[in-house]
Amino acid sequence: MNLLAGLEKFGLSTDGELDITKEGKGPEQKAAHEKNEPEKVLKEADFLLEKVIQCPVCDRKFKTLTVKTGKAKRLEPDEDLRPRFQGVDTIKYDVAACPFCGYSASHKDFERLSSTQIKWIKEGVSANFKSTKDVSYPEYTYDQAVDRYKLALVCAMTKKAKLSEKSYLCLKIAWLRRTQYGLIKDDTPEALVTKKNIKTEWDGFYRQAYEGFVKASETETPPFAGIDANTLDFMLANMSMYFKDYSTASKLVSRLLTSTGTSQRIKDKCFDMKETIVAEVKRQKAESAKKV
Repeated sequence: MNLLAGLEKFGLSTDGELDITKEGKGPEQKAAHEKNEPEKVLKEADFLLEKVIQCPVCDRKFKTLTVKTGKAKRLEPDEDLRPRFQGVDTIKYDVAACPFCGYSASHKDFERLSSTQIKWIKEGVSANFKSTKDVSYPEYTYDQAVDRYKLALVCAMTKKAKLSEKSYLCLKIAWLRRTQYGLIKDDTPEALVTKKNIKTEWDGFYRQAYEGFVKASETETPPFAGIDANTLDFMLANMSMYFKDYSTASKLVSRLLTSTGTSQRIKDKCFDMKETIVAEVKRQKAESAKKV
């Protein structure tokens, strides 16, 4: 006997014997499961929202793409804390760029302008900027995103922003170029030239970010462009490793390991980094000894 008979009028499948002692899916869930519908594969554009904002420099409104809040699933970041999300590269959408006057900045800093800074932007950027059409895009390419960041960097220098703000913009350009570099799989002559140019920009902006953040940590008070002191130390330690500056990396790692504010997760990573530093220093000494 079907004890759940009568639920058909609500659209629920109630076939089968009732046994409440067994764990299982309810009728509605079971019906959906039995359909076995393939999961929709989301494209980057599915995570984006076109937003209209007003430029504080020229007062004109324009469209910009932003990532929908809570839409993207966070993944494990890179060693230098470059954020990763499933299905979308959120860094590509951190900058708003006015197509009319050229003023550009990260979304969080876009409206933070004094009257003096607006004057500087008008004189140093807008006066020479070639206005473009306010065009809608389903998503930004890496080249488009980098161009927006470069505009933001020029504006940051023009408005005399903090060194940490300029350093963060350089770091994000380097992150974008690094990702773009990894996406090029062709080995044609044209592709190799493109990869070489991208690698040059990646290294150049990464160096600017590294040196800028090192100086900012000595001259500014935290947070540094929204980054707390321990997070910045960990990020700089990894960047030091990239540039084979093991002396600086060792100092930063030691500072993190002795800091009470460092999480255990970061400390575990620091222990691994310390082992790598010791091994690399030994290897360098051995190579130097051979040359003598």
